[in-house]
Amino acid sequence: MRPLHPSAVPMSMIEQANERRLAGDWGGACRAAGITVDIQTEYIRRQYGTEVLDHVMDTMRHLVPDLLRWYIRRDRNGLPLKNVWYPLALFPDGHALGVHPARWAQRIDIRFERIVEQPGLADDSLLHLRYRWDDRRTGDIRALCGTDDPRTERLLKLDDEGRHAAAWAVAGYDMHVLLFDRRFGRERIDPAAFSIDPDVRNHARGVAVERSLAWLRPIHTALAAAARHTLAHARELRDTETWPRPGHAPPNPRPDVDDHLGLTRIDVKGRSIVLDGSRARLVSRVPYNQTDQARRLLEIDEFGATLERIARIPLVLARRPEELQAEQLHPLVHRVLSTAPPVPPKAAELRTTIRVRCNSATHEVAMRNGAFVIAHTQAEIDRELALAALGGQVQGCVAAREGWRDPDVRMPRPMRRLQFDLIRLVLHGDTAAIVRALDRGLDPHVRDMWGRTLLHLLPQLPGSERLLLPRLLAAGLDPNARDDAGRTPLHEAVAEGPEQMVRILLEAGADPKVQTKRGGYTSMAGFTGRPELHDIRRLL
Repeated sequence: MRPLHPSAVPMSMIEQANERRLAGDWGGACRAAGITVDIQTEYIRRQYGTEVLDHVMDTMRHLVPDLLRWYIRRDRNGLPLKNVWYPLALFPDGHALGVHPARWAQRIDIRFERIVEQPGLADDSLLHLRYRWDDRRTGDIRALCGTDDPRTERLLKLDDEGRHAAAWAVAGYDMHVLLFDRRFGRERIDPAAFSIDPDVRNHARGVAVERSLAWLRPIHTALAAAARHTLAHARELRDTETWPRPGHAPPNPRPDVDDHLGLTRIDVKGRSIVLDGSRARLVSRVPYNQTDQARRLLEIDEFGATLERIARIPLVLARRPEELQAEQLHPLVHRVLSTAPPVPPKAAELRTTIRVRCNSATHEVAMRNGAFVIAHTQAEIDRELALAALGGQVQGCVAAREGWRDPDVRMPRPMRRLQFDLIRLVLHGDTAAIVRALDRGLDPHVRDMWGRTLLHLLPQLPGSERLLLPRLLAAGLDPNARDDAGRTPLHEAVAEGPEQMVRILLEAGADPKVQTKRGGYTSMAGFTGRPELHDIRRLL
């Protein structure tokens, strides 16, 4: 599991979302975690009936939004991956509750939608691992990690020592190796495995088997439950999904599998392990889908169906859970797995003192009470600015101060890194970290590389209409400041922000008639289709 950035799911967000969730305010818990719920209840009731609507709302009431955010897949910067959607629960007629990381990285949308209409990569891990978002299923992680089984520690030790076949035997599985059966070919097998010399042959075959099993490294005692889940999920797909199934939907298990056989399979590199109760058969797969009719007949003779029609256990259920190697666990998961008190995630902190290279010396550039303090007299600063006015380039401490507010001035690298860290805190939605930085003297008049001020970025910060907006306006930030695209903070608030943010900006003098061109059309700041903001359109 990739370590989370300290501000990806800050402790303040977890505490606020948990407090509201336990108070029965699941909508408030979602807002605290930066999750937007777009479920049209009347449409669902009218189209699918009260029973489906009750199921949808019951599912949402048990959603733990901060836990969901914790498990969203992330890129190397710790931001949620774009163009990925995550089904949470399946419903009739090919519908699902789907999770989508939104355009702004900290916001996640949950919608009731048709699977066939969802573009992008599908990640079905949250569909199978409900403990990652459902408060009724958090105990599932104990079984998945084998916490309650006394054999688990020994199995992990055998796997870590490279004795994978022995681990399967200790778990009670009778492993039948079909890799060397002539009927199933010799795909990807060391030729020494068919040597005349029995010692050479047996050694090579043992190595081939160990290599086949080495990649998976499962919690063996959890595989029986994973097999039952896989077969039940295949039946659920048949009951809820439309046909034919779209190619970009979650690929496994397929809804047309022969689940009546009670068989499941786990795909490893070039091979499959077919499970039938306590019996396991290791068999080669034909590479690149080159299966011919003879091979299909052999598979039917051996298993009662071809390999492709045997339900595949998703790897998120088959492989060793990430939580066993995670450096940091969500407090809710930690309480299930351990009796020790959870270690809270380290809070992200921005520096307010930076050392920069200035001519031949190194100076400290500090921010105190929202202003810069640099080791230069006013005459030296004026001389540097005069040179810039004549076409020169400001450098050192003056470039650090001027570039913080003007994106056209190139700042020294340490200051650019600080600006990047600030923007990343905003993208993660870490409102508390921004407040702490302002308390320690951070200059709020920063502009990013696109000319956006902190007022432009507030819709990305949960709760910022209460904690940050009044403070920034009092510090003198202009509610009509334009970014490089000509958009004002009101444009962003109307598009993405809460209603209260829009009202406060209007009261502070934001002009609803300011126009900008975007996507080939002109829009005014106050123009919106949001029902709760319809009354501001009369101001246009």
